[in-house]
Amino acid sequence: MARFVLVHGSFHGAWCWRRLVPLLEEQGHEVIAPNLPGSGGDTAPLENADLASYATRIASVIDTLRGPLILVGHSMGGIVSSQVAEWRPHRIAATVYINGLMLRPGESLVSFLDAHAHLGVEDLVLKNMQVAPDGETASFPASAAPEVFYNSCTDEDAAWATGQLRPQRLKVYSDPLALTPERFGSVRRFYVEGRRDNAVSLAYQRSMVDYTACEEVFSLDGDHSPFLSAPNALAGMLEDVARRSL
Repeated sequence: MARFVLVHGSFHGAWCWRRLVPLLEEQGHEVIAPNLPGSGGDTAPLENADLASYATRIASVIDTLRGPLILVGHSMGGIVSSQVAEWRPHRIAATVYINGLMLRPGESLVSFLDAHAHLGVEDLVLKNMQVAPDGETASFPASAAPEVFYNSCTDEDAAWATGQLRPQRLKVYSDPLALTPERFGSVRRFYVEGRRDNAVSLAYQRSMVDYTACEEVFSLDGDHSPFLSAPNALAGMLEDVARRSL
């Protein structure tokens, strides 16, 4: 048995794992999928949502559990997972980034995008998200979500997931990661890339892996949301990580 802690990405909530969790539980694994502060059904004020509060939430969940675990971060949840791996390296057997933002020490998403502008990637998340007048939060329009997040999903799943999206505070994108080789660097890393991801482009994903080596990169011919579009394949990859790490 493995213990998985799943960290969702921007605009999403714990609801996004609904097809993956039963598959892992059927194999005898324990799965914990919390909402980040202000996300999904969480009632914390959105104005307090940032990297520190996100990482604190996940670290607090880990502190209630016994034994080693596998930390899984999707998209922006990868930033959170990295910070938690720095804080709790002795508790984490492995981190898995699913189309995740696997950034370097001192880096933020904003600085990463600036440094990679030469790739000429059209960032469909930034292009489509609707920023509030105060510049603090953004929402994602239902008209764009199926193309950007769920382009390999069934129409039914894409429509359902689109209806669950909630506003995202933007501060986490500019918060830099505080990571060290001794702590974050000691935790085993695995990456699941989505070759048809329209949210975190494959060029970005592969650049991150080039900078921060992983023990293995799994590849899916799928979209940004394999927990909905390819849950069986994703569950198999996570079980592979568990077999190697625990």
